[in-house]
This record gives sequence, C-alpha cells and structure tokens, in this order.
Amino acid sequence: MSRYPYTRLFWQSEHSIVIAGPHIQVLDSNTGDVLHSTAKCEEDQITSGPIRCAALSDCGKFLATSGDDKKLKTWQVDDLKLLSSRVLPKKPTYINFADNKDILVADKFGDIFRYQLHPSSNESSSGYTRDILSSHENPSGGELILGHASLLTTFLVTADGQYIVTADRDEHIRVSWYPQGYTIESYCLGHQKYVSAIHIPSFSPGTLISGGGDSMLKLWDWMSGKLLRDIDVFSAVQPFIAVKAPKKKREWKDGDEDIEPIEGKRGRRKNKGKRKEKRSADDGDVEESQGSAVPEERSGKLSTEDSEVVFVVHRVASIPSLAPIIVFSVVGATAIFWFSMDDNYETCIRHESFYKPIIDFTLEDDGSVWVLLDADRSSQEGRSRKGEGDDSNLVEVRRWTPDNFTASHPPPLALALNSCSLPATQADLKVLDLYSDLLALPKHFEAEAEDRTQYLPEIGIDDVATQDGGSNDGGITKRELGRLKHKQALQRLQEVGRGTSLDFESLPMDSKRVKSGGGDTLALGIDGT
Repeated sequence: MSRYPYTRLFWQSEHSIVIAGPHIQVLDSNTGDVLHSTAKCEEDQITSGPIRCAALSDCGKFLATSGDDKKLKTWQVDDLKLLSSRVLPKKPTYINFADNKDILVADKFGDIFRYQLHPSSNESSSGYTRDILSSHENPSGGELILGHASLLTTFLVTADGQYIVTADRDEHIRVSWYPQGYTIESYCLGHQKYVSAIHIPSFSPGTLISGGGDSMLKLWDWMSGKLLRDIDVFSAVQPFIAVKAPKKKREWKDGDEDIEPIEGKRGRRKNKGKRKEKRSADDGDVEESQGSAVPEERSGKLSTEDSEVVFVVHRVASIPSLAPIIVFSVVGATAIFWFSMDDNYETCIRHESFYKPIIDFTLEDDGSVWVLLDADRSSQEGRSRKGEGDDSNLVEVRRWTPDNFTASHPPPLALALNSCSLPATQADLKVLDLYSDLLALPKHFEAEAEDRTQYLPEIGIDDVATQDGGSNDGGITKRELGRLKHKQALQRLQEVGRGTSLDFESLPMDSKRVKSGGGDTLALGIDGT
C-alpha cells in the first residue's frame, strides 16, 4: 500500500515533530513512541491538502503550518492542540517565527505579513480594510512588513532580530530592517537565476550563503552587500540528480498574439480580456495551473528527450558543532553535500549518497544528520545500497566523524518513523507533488531573452522594442526588456554603494526647480507641467 513520505522533521531532545502529507506527528525522541497525531484528530483540524510550509518556534512549544487551503494554523506541541486557524490572503511560500511571539508568512505575491502567535480581537474581526501598501487584502488582519515585486521564495530573521533577509524568484536578495521592512540596509546582487535557499551560520554571523538556480553558491557580507566568493557546486551535484523536470513549453506569446483561434470578433475580444486578466496575476499564481512537476515519476522515468536537469538548491544549513562545515541539499538529488568555509582557494565539495531522492534533512546538535527520503521511487540507475540500510527506509541517520558522515545503528526514533508510516492513495501522492519547484521556479523565457540581449549596448536598449508592444527582429518583447532594464538599474545601485562613479544622463529640459521650506528640490515635469 502507498504511504506518505516525510517532508519535514523538527528534531528536539525530548519531543520531535514530523510532517507527512496533511498530517503532523509528535514522537518521543528517545523511545520513538507516537505521542500525538493529527491522523487521529477531527476532520476539520486537518488541512484539505498537504502541508506546504511549517515552522517551529525557538522555544519548541509552538508549531505553525499552512497548506493548499491557505490557512495559517498554530499548534501547541505538547498535546498537538490547535490554538488558532486564520485565513491567509494568498498561498504561502515560507513561514518562520520571530521572537517566539510573532509568525511571519511570505506569499506568492511577494509580501511578508506578521501575525501574532495568539490572535487578538482585532485580528479575528471580519471586514479588515486593505493596507495601502499591500498588494492584496488580508482577511486575518496581518501586518505588512515588506514586499517584493515577485514571488518570495525564502527569508530569515537575523539572530539579533534586527534585520530580515529576503530572497525572490527574480534573483534578488534584500536586507531590510525588522520590523521596519521599508528601510533597506543593502542588496546582495549577483545571482543570474532564482534564489531558493539562504543561510547565516551561527559561527560566522556576518556571512550570508545563498543558492538557487545558479551553478554556484555565493558567500556575502550581507551588511554591505559585498560578494565575498563563489563556490562552484553544480559539477559535483549533477551526477546525483535523479529527478528531472519535463521540458517546459513557453506559454507566453509576444504582444497580444492569440493563443487559441476564436470564431467571431466579439468572442475574440471577450477571450482576450480573460487572458489579459490572467496575465495580470502575479507570476507566483501562474504555476499553480501547470500541474505536477514530474508526472508519473514515482513509477518510472521520463525519457531523456522529454526531460531536462533543473538545478534548485533546497536547503543550506550548519550547526556550531560542525563549524566550519556547511551542508546543503538539492531538489531531486540522491545525496547531501558539504564543504568547509575555511577552504580559501579551491573548495572541495564532498557528498554522502543515499541512492534515493532526498526530500529534506535536519541537523542534530551533536552533528548527526537526519535525512528524509522519497523511498518509494526506484533506485538511481539500479545501484545497490551495499548493505547500508533498507531500501524502504523513509528516514536515515548519519553520524559525523572527524571528516565525514558515516552510517551507524539507527536510533529508536528513526526505527519508529520507518515502521509507523501513514497510508496514502496514489491521488494523495500526486497532489503532494514533491518536486514542484523544478517547474515553479525557472523562468525559461527570460533566459532566452537574456541570451538574445547579452551583446546589446545598455544605452540603446530602449530602441530595440517596437512601438506596438510586440517583439522586434530579435524576438525581444517590451515585457522582457523591462525586466532586463530593472536588473541593470539594481546593478548600478549596487555599484554606487561600492563607491563606483556612474555617468547619468542629464535631466530633461522640462524639469522644474521647486522651492520648499527646507531648500530647493527638483521635480520632473511631464509634458511641460
């Protein structure tokens, strides 16, 4: 019978929490006994779909979850009591706690809202008015902290609680004050593709490590936005990527070109309006209709012609006992990887293979790593495990030796997790869609646009777009050019921060000088006004 794989594990010395599909289980960390489970709860306490985001408070007493039902649920870990359930405005992409009393939720529209751990009467009241700065209404009264122009993939609050670091699908990393998110401290610019994982090691609090779709991890001085070094990891990871994405066809048409033939002028106009409304939605909601990232992958493989390797860094982590070791995982890869931050020249990327796609991993304080596996997939290229464990194990544990992770006798908690899995149907597993990031994060049409415009001079970039909004001879649309110009502007801003002098165009002739009480300021007029 099919079963749910574990998608998240929060290890603690007394109680550990594990997520499996729509269910939450609390187990005794020493004996492996199941203390509480939502599988035994009432139906209204369980999400209508799998849990997509989860976070545990620093004190370990509270758990926040959200799924496809767009409800933020807060649980008390001791007895798995549901404390509150609040409706979110958009599907969340990441959840985290701040100060053990606030819950921060990032969504697909690029906003981060703050919710109190225990809802106040104001949050619970209906008819909440829309924040003037937010991109959408918030039915649960969340406080807007900041917003990005594209889908937020991940974020973190620094250890001192003074800053929040956010990353998005448009290659940007921003450092803002917390909770005054409107005050931006710095940008970390240099990624060419989406950023999907960020981490600040506790043993090096001034260094930010980021990864995503680029072939390398980047190390930053995040306070200044200065890039410290690049670490090439793709060549070491690629041999272990077992899950590939189906090749994605471009859905966007240049200009207003019709996607489907419409009979009759009125029908054509009506359908055009619907398409325009759909296109105006945020990029984050577009991928919801794209289906599973890897359809039918649990029983077989896609052909080489129909699939492609998509590189997505899933998690970057570290703990003080492993300093200066950094551990990371990649979506669809069958190994975990690590490197030392002390390698100043050629960084050596090492690995520990599990022969099954890794869903997630958790580092224990003593240096052990708990790895969650998609064990019901076929082994990579038929390799055997060489007696290192059972092919059906959903969880495996490795102990850290002076320079490597090694297998050892599994603790009671691992034995319990491998023997007490929760049943699931094939329909449940299809909805779970473990590898959706392989399709949701890449933006193929932008890569093509950048390839076509890499040799265009910056000054003449406005001249390559046609007047009607369509594409020019090079196939570049105004939409694509707008994104490229935005990226160039941010890169110029970073250069200014580093002290590089820039040449700016002179002000237009219709600019005015307006006198105010504090002195003279410039106001740019439009059409002479």
